[in-house]
Amino acid sequence: MIKYFQIILLVLNIYYANAQDTVYFIQYDTIKTSAEDSQKNTDKDSRIIKLNKNLDEIVLRAKNNFKKDPDNFDVKLFRSINNSRSKFKDGIIPIFDKSAPPMTLFMPLTLMVYSRFKKNYYDENTGYLMGGSEFLNLLLTFGLKSYFHRPRPYAELDNVHCKKYDITDPYSFPSGHTSISFTLAVMFNLRYPKFPQVYIPVYLYSLIVAYGRPYLGMHYPSDLFCGALIGAGSAALVYSLRKPLFKIKNEILSEDKPDEGSIDGKTIYIFGGAFVASAILGQFLFNDNQKIQLSVSPYGKANEIMTMNLNVRF
Repeated sequence: MIKYFQIILLVLNIYYANAQDTVYFIQYDTIKTSAEDSQKNTDKDSRIIKLNKNLDEIVLRAKNNFKKDPDNFDVKLFRSINNSRSKFKDGIIPIFDKSAPPMTLFMPLTLMVYSRFKKNYYDENTGYLMGGSEFLNLLLTFGLKSYFHRPRPYAELDNVHCKKYDITDPYSFPSGHTSISFTLAVMFNLRYPKFPQVYIPVYLYSLIVAYGRPYLGMHYPSDLFCGALIGAGSAALVYSLRKPLFKIKNEILSEDKPDEGSIDGKTIYIFGGAFVASAILGQFLFNDNQKIQLSVSPYGKANEIMTMNLNVRF
């Protein structure tokens, strides 16, 4: 009996010893796993701290490289216009903007040809004076651009909303689009002063074209102001010389046609037709998605003046 009791005690001792070893093993493994997790968390925190430091360095470097805007009203007003974005403006303004260069030719030529066909010499002479004032305006505008060499806003300032299609020259002062459009408006005003239905829509057209220049990142407001003065001045000067200019025209054409005809508000229809044609042509010529592009400019590379040239690119 005693022998059996000793055997039972021996078995219990062996079981207890094994149980203790198991408990100790489990405790050791748990401690080891916790230590590894703690090390992983530490490594992760170190990587996050290092990443944050790298991001701080990138932001600081970007701030150091960022150009600060000049503290003047011209730049502040430019920013106000350029940052005032809307889908409506994005759709309308480029149409008016691209129509301005073709309008330089379409408006006076259409007016002259149509009026000659209708034998309305007053409207024909209006187109003649308009063409002369635009020619003078372009000489003055590009002459000042060549003298001042003012870079465009997108080349001087950071984060400028800029149009994507090509430009005709690299200089900002004065605005050629604005001067051209105001030449048309002022000439209509001088020739048809009693018909606001003729000149008011042209003034609205000019204002939209002018507003679009800083909106598209191409000009400062001061460029627009000076461009409008040049355009208006060119029209007023040519208009003041209309009598000797009519004489020259009659001598060239070997005729003696007076500055007469039916003066009414129907001329606005000619302007409307010229605008539609110019808008369509402008969308085709000044679009980077087209295979054929037209570029007319007296400039080649920046600061290099060339003679007027015509480039068709395939």
